[in-house]
Formats: sequence, structure tokens, C-alpha cells
Amino acid sequence: MRTRLRTGEADDRLPARKSTAQKKKRRVPGHAERARRSGQAQEVVLETGLPVALLRAREAVMFHMRPILRAHGFTEQQWRLLRKLDPTVPIDKTTLSFRATLLMPSLLRILKDLEEADLIRLVSSDRNPRLSRVVLSAKGASAVARTSADIERAMKAVKARIGEGSVARLLELLQTVESRLTGFSLP
Repeated sequence: MRTRLRTGEADDRLPARKSTAQKKKRRVPGHAERARRSGQAQEVVLETGLPVALLRAREAVMFHMRPILRAHGFTEQQWRLLRKLDPTVPIDKTTLSFRATLLMPSLLRILKDLEEADLIRLVSSDRNPRLSRVVLSAKGASAVARTSADIERAMKAVKARIGEGSVARLLELLQTVESRLTGFSLP
């Protein structure tokens, strides 16, 4: 399914962002931009299929979270990992990978960076000394607490804007999608 928008019309769903390369290069206005500047309307086709709609919704939320994470010195992936850790209960890397929705190679790279920053500690497994488990360091627990407070304030504002009922329904629908598609194979 596709939605048609006219350039010149505001689209509040899409945060305007420029990559570093776009910021450095002088941009030559394209046809759509020239039409917008001259007041002419031009149709732009936006994809609204399920995968793209899910990505757009995620980006709309993360647009408000990224500045907070950057201010605290974290990437999105680091934050997903850190918020799943506890300062007292070590967790194995496979479970952490699943909970933080990170692939193992990415998880291992991020763990290395977080260990170097003294935000996590690796501890030997009780069952198998060759395996290590992950736990927050005191510095990591403090950083997570500070960041969590700022993220929670932003999420309250986001939820208020969307509506608590809408957020609850959305979370329920997303859980339904995940549970019904997990283990499902196309015929």
C-alpha cells in the first residue's frame, strides 16, 4: 500500500535528519525541492507496508530518545544491552543477545567497548569456568540509573502525545505479531 503526499505539505511523522555527508556537501536542489520552493505541489509516494510502517514508527520514537542517549555517551545498541543487565545477577551472553535483540558478533564488540569503559564486568560461570557472564559494574549501574531517569521522562512525554490507551493497544498488537510469526514458515 502506498500513501501519496504532496511536497510542501508537512509530514509530522518523519523527523528531518541529515547525514554527516549531507551536511558537509553543498546540496543542489532537486526537482521536488525546487517545486516546493516555487509553491508547486508534487506528489511523493511513501511506502506504507507493514515492515516500513514499523520502521517509521520506531524512528519516530527514537528521534526523541537518541539525543538523550548521545548526551549520556551511549549508542542505541549499547543502551539496549546495558538496560538488560543487573549489578548483582550475571547473565550469559546468549541470553543477553536475545534480550537486547543484538546479533552475537555485535554483542561481543559492544561488550568489549563497555568493558574498556568500565561499565560492565565479565565474571566466570559457576558451571563452566571457560564461559563468562556479564554484570554491570558500579560505574555502569550509576550510568544506567542516570540515563534511565532521562529516558523515562522522555517516554512519558511520548506516551502522553500518543495516548496511554493507544500505546497499550500498540504494545498488545506488537506482541501478537511477534508471537504469531515466531516459528512460522511461509508455505
